Amino acid sequence: MLQSSRTVPPHRVPPTVALAGATVWNRREAYWFLIAVIVPAACWSEYPMVVPYVFAIVLLGALVFRCRRVAWWVSMLRWGVIADVESVDTALRGDRNLRLAHATGWNVQRRWYTGVVTQSTVRYRAGEARGHLFVRGLPFTTGVVLAHSKQPSCAMAISDFPCDLQLDGKGRWAASFPRGFWLQALATSAMYGYTAAGLALSLGYR
Repeated sequence: MLQSSRTVPPHRVPPTVALAGATVWNRREAYWFLIAVIVPAACWSEYPMVVPYVFAIVLLGALVFRCRRVAWWVSMLRWGVIADVESVDTALRGDRNLRLAHATGWNVQRRWYTGVVTQSTVRYRAGEARGHLFVRGLPFTTGVVLAHSKQPSCAMAISDFPCDLQLDGKGRWAASFPRGFWLQALATSAMYGYTAAGLALSLGYR
């Protein structure tokens, strides 16, 4: 897929991307928030002075991680070029039951999947630069790959973004929320809200 002269970066990135990144559900992040629930409950009576620090560290760490990730997504979309996929090597990574995103061209399907998960090594070319990225989930087929024009060794599959994307002929991104996204956003907001409330309450009991 060749880069058109009409779609040379920088591209306009809509605020939808930042909103999606700020509220999308993340399983690994949820795991650490769960630890933040269990640990304070276990040490509330024995070490009450520690509880606010636990909540504060988890909340601050999650916010920093999420902000950095959103900033990278926005940078990738602003300066991304459509890379040409040269080869794909696929290796099996065992059976899983998880929600996967799989791209066919620009179209991304997100659904629960039970079965063998693979890791595809996708080798691409962006201009004169070459690089590779790893795509975990279903075997990589024809999904769009974006390479960062300022860092060609960095690339992302279009399925790695939290929203559905299209790049028009004038270099402008159109972003829309996938089906079921607002349930994820509600769960993410509740998780952050609980942690903030826990921090406030634990400070009140100091």
